[in-house]
Amino acid sequence: MKKLLSVIAAFVLTAFITTSCGLTGSTAANPSSNGTTTGSALTSLFTQFLKDGRLDTSNISNLINLATLATSIQSLKGNSQNNSVLGSFAAGLVNGSNNTISNSNSNTITNLLASLVNNTDISSLASLLTRSGEIDEQAAAEAQNTQAMSSTTSVLNKIFTLMGK
Repeated sequence: MKKLLSVIAAFVLTAFITTSCGLTGSTAANPSSNGTTTGSALTSLFTQFLKDGRLDTSNISNLINLATLATSIQSLKGNSQNNSVLGSFAAGLVNGSNNTISNSNSNTITNLLASLVNNTDISSLASLLTRSGEIDEQAAAEAQNTQAMSSTTSVLNKIFTLMGK
């Protein structure tokens, strides 16, 4: 069952990577779709967090999910006051997480992610993935001790608490 879920997660991430890397269009165009992708990445990170007891930033799957998250939340940049974008993104979070993120906490999580993307340069995390969807190991090593990684893991710990840590 775990292998099947891993294969499904890899397929979803590959599909997202194709769209987020500009191969099929802009990531900022559809906040609901970006919320769905973010919800899926957050759920995968949360599941691994519960298993490991911490956010292991050396785990390849976690790095892929961090890069996916960093890319998909770009639609929130500059939109922290746009209720239409925030609401659409929050609804996508619930859908993408298969209700691991609830309607009652989706707005709070969206606001945390909007704050992250608006206040921290997370481009180093978004650039962890190569065009082929592989982790750039040099970029991953360099990202480990950056402000982007520190800020992101801090926000994720807050989100994981909201998700039921």
